[in-house]
Amino acid sequence: MKKIVLILMMAGVLVSCSQDDPWSDYENISGSQENSMNGGFVEGGSGKGATLTNELGTFDVKLDATPLVESETIPDESDIYYEDYVECFTPKSLIGVVFSEGTATVNGSADGVTITIDGAHVTVNSTVKNVAYILSGSTSNGSFKIYSEKKFQLTLNGVSITNPNGAAINNQGKRAYVVVNDGTENMLADGSSYTMVENEDQKGTLFSEGKLAFSGKGKLAVYANGKSGIVSDDYVLIRPNTNIYVKSVSNHGIKSNDGIIIKGGVVNVEVSAASSKGLNTDGFIQIDGGRTSVITTGETEYDDEDKEYKGCAALKADSIIVMNGGKLNVKSIGGGGKGISSDQTFTMNGGSIMAIAQGSNSNDVSAKAIKIDGDIVIAGGSIMARAASHEAIESKGKMTITAGTVAAYSSDDAINSASDMHISGGYVYAYSTGNDAIDANGNLTISGGVVIACGALSPEEGIDAAEGKTLSFNGGTILGIGGGAEATSGSQQKATIRGISISSGSYLTVHDSNGNNIFAFKTPRAYSNATLQVSSPNFSSGTTYTLGTASSASGNDSFYGFISSATVSGETNLGTFTTSTTTSGGMGGGFPGGNGGGGGFPGRW
Repeated sequence: MKKIVLILMMAGVLVSCSQDDPWSDYENISGSQENSMNGGFVEGGSGKGATLTNELGTFDVKLDATPLVESETIPDESDIYYEDYVECFTPKSLIGVVFSEGTATVNGSADGVTITIDGAHVTVNSTVKNVAYILSGSTSNGSFKIYSEKKFQLTLNGVSITNPNGAAINNQGKRAYVVVNDGTENMLADGSSYTMVENEDQKGTLFSEGKLAFSGKGKLAVYANGKSGIVSDDYVLIRPNTNIYVKSVSNHGIKSNDGIIIKGGVVNVEVSAASSKGLNTDGFIQIDGGRTSVITTGETEYDDEDKEYKGCAALKADSIIVMNGGKLNVKSIGGGGKGISSDQTFTMNGGSIMAIAQGSNSNDVSAKAIKIDGDIVIAGGSIMARAASHEAIESKGKMTITAGTVAAYSSDDAINSASDMHISGGYVYAYSTGNDAIDANGNLTISGGVVIACGALSPEEGIDAAEGKTLSFNGGTILGIGGGAEATSGSQQKATIRGISISSGSYLTVHDSNGNNIFAFKTPRAYSNATLQVSSPNFSSGTTYTLGTASSASGNDSFYGFISSATVSGETNLGTFTTSTTTSGGMGGGFPGGNGGGGGFPGRW
């Protein structure tokens, strides 16, 4: 950009970081996880070619500093974030600050701007607008502090600042446009303890009272040893082509009062303190693009103010979370840790999420991959979630899935809602090793899409609605298998419930009376005396269908072992069945004469 070239010329000196390898942590973040899903989820939610269950149970999330090449459109004045774009800001005064050990040098001046220097600690007082400050050089005992009545530009041009006694950059003024210059490496670090100033906040390594808007193609590494990493008492906005790494051993990674908006870029955050959050806001989180990777490793901690234990979370919003695009990869390792947590609602419109909760229950805090206190709405994109000991995806309100791909794996309920659940489209796969696969504590209605639910054995189920509530199949291809099956009522689409036993890795097949394969499904585990629940828009009245097992199957539309209109081989006939819009629930048994043994369900079909 022309503006940046002029700033560099006036700044005068570009000094590279001279501390002992401050980039060592960041440079080690090189293992790309782009292929870790083996092409499993197709952007936009087609669901074709998805990974198998064993990969869902073993996939990992890693930090990834690989740059992205992103295009970006500068918004016009009608956009609510128009003023957060530095292109809309025209600096008339350029002031360069070059740090070195024990001192700092200032190049340039402006009326209304006063700068004082104490060693390598620089303090700016400004009453005027349209000023840009360009920081370069290196210091192990310095800082940049600014009081500005107007918004300003802060360009990081190969700067390394460590402040042993507080924030490396401390903005006590208005909105800051933080531009990380292309081709530069910049490092900020705070100390383990802070020297506080009365009536002034100082909450992190890079702290701002006003908005923080990040742009530029350089690299920024932020180390938080005493407080959080990047903090705004307003909101934080991150634009495409940025590359930011935050490592906090003391508190949160990126924290804001009003919101965190990620338009794009590469964001890597790792936090290790007890009950710390990777991205944390009292407001909302919105992700529109880029690749955001967050890992937490801390344990639970007692909150004296709220009088309860709290765990870590990779993403935590007191308000809503909205995912419109990009990639979000999160993992929480410690006890009680969560991947994504919101006090209100979560909406997924596009992009992809990989979420892992690797810990167990700790001090009555449950570890969950996605835990939302309000409603969950999934209208596109792809989600891959795994929890080691609790729900993989949980809504404390309603859950609605209309499109996209959702795959969940857990020893507890894989997908759970505290109220009604409605699935009307997309591809949904749920696998639980010890509980229900899909569990709605309210009415559960499926009216479209492909829904595969593999639960544990008796008394758990593949698809479970609450006692006294309704399970209805009104459309879509549905397969549930577990120790029992919920009765359906008020359905518009025909279904059946059958007893079955099948070995792990075998394909379950369904054929119509003409021998045409409706679908095949590769079972992720062995089921003995289990219950199979099947519904398909291809089922019709007065038709007899055949259930079987096959050693192999192939087709063009595969989703976690589910193949529609498959070609199968090595098939064994398990028996025939007819369908109904109302089915009775029950526990497992086998087909009479089939390899499942046992009694089946006389009178149910």
